[in-house]
Amino acid sequence: MNSLPANNTDWLVKKIIKMGGTISFYDFMNFVLNDPINGYYGSGKAELGVRGDFVTSPSLSDDFAFLVGKQIENWLIQLKNSFLSNQKLAVIEFGAGDGSFMSGLIKYFLENNKNFLERVSFVIIEPNEGMVGKQKNKLDEFLNLDIDILWKDLEEIEENSLNGIVLANEVLDALPVERITFSKGKLLRQAVSIDKKSRKLFFDVMPITSELKKSIELARSDSGINIPPVDALDGWSTEWHVDNSKWLKAIYGKFSNGILLIIDYAKEAKRYYTSKNSDGMIVSYENQKMKNNILDSPGNCDLTSHVCIETLINDAESLGFNTLGITKQGEALLALGLAERLYGIQKESKEDLSNALLRREALLRLVDPVCLGDFKWFVFNKFKKKKMNINSTCLR
Repeated sequence: MNSLPANNTDWLVKKIIKMGGTISFYDFMNFVLNDPINGYYGSGKAELGVRGDFVTSPSLSDDFAFLVGKQIENWLIQLKNSFLSNQKLAVIEFGAGDGSFMSGLIKYFLENNKNFLERVSFVIIEPNEGMVGKQKNKLDEFLNLDIDILWKDLEEIEENSLNGIVLANEVLDALPVERITFSKGKLLRQAVSIDKKSRKLFFDVMPITSELKKSIELARSDSGINIPPVDALDGWSTEWHVDNSKWLKAIYGKFSNGILLIIDYAKEAKRYYTSKNSDGMIVSYENQKMKNNILDSPGNCDLTSHVCIETLINDAESLGFNTLGITKQGEALLALGLAERLYGIQKESKEDLSNALLRREALLRLVDPVCLGDFKWFVFNKFKKKKMNINSTCLR
């Protein structure tokens, strides 16, 4: 990863200089994504969809939300029938992007189980205020129908009060990460520095913290993950997902009874932390193009990093979540009826061939392992008092 001119980033240059000229990579990623005025998400400049910087499954096709909606409806019915019959359940989306997923889910219920809407609240927890306006514009038609849609801060939700389902689609991959570098026989924390004369950003190093050392040792003892791998060469680097456990802990504390569905880029530790993968998995997206040089256009593009499957599951189970299963997105959507959905599109093609072809292409991208089909679905649950068996069509 080479240094690049800090194009149009006076705000970032000033931040780095004010902090001494060098900041951790974690702070760099947090600033360029979440700064409320200049960050990619924080300011609301993020553009999703085929005309934006990158596509998400919900922004690519309404059929995605329809298929996921079938599973969510089934889970809600199971929760109602088991022991929550007198309570209004919640469908909570964390980090809702431009609102496409929530919009599609509400459309699903309007078309397939309208009466159920009276027994469900839809809640968006959006840490970036800049994205809330886009979400409200997307959901305006449903707000006008008096459908129960709320925006809340996580802190506003009482501990052990949530009954229902929490959704996190492509959330964890955008949480700030630490970067660890192996240099001259020791581990260092990757940093980002600014050359005050040329105003160029470049990668630097700083001492590793005791907290990071403890986290790495814990992964070694709990999951057998070696950082660095035994045959790593000098300069080997990787991401370290320090915020996943904090995020899971915050969600876990709010749950009383329900299900957590995480959908994200993810790799097994044996493929993630290898000597051959010498520069981690982090990339940026801008104008539908993936860029490996992540110092380019800070604040004007997305930064994303694959999650490690084993550490995510270990973090969740250490808190008390029960793991119901993990599956690839392609397999999950096929189990939920994607093939039947494709057949239905073919039947409609005589009326609107152009639209049918676009929908068919989008559906195929959702299950294509080269595109979005290799996303992983993690399904966890927590029940405060009564244990119950949850059936999940997506895991079959």
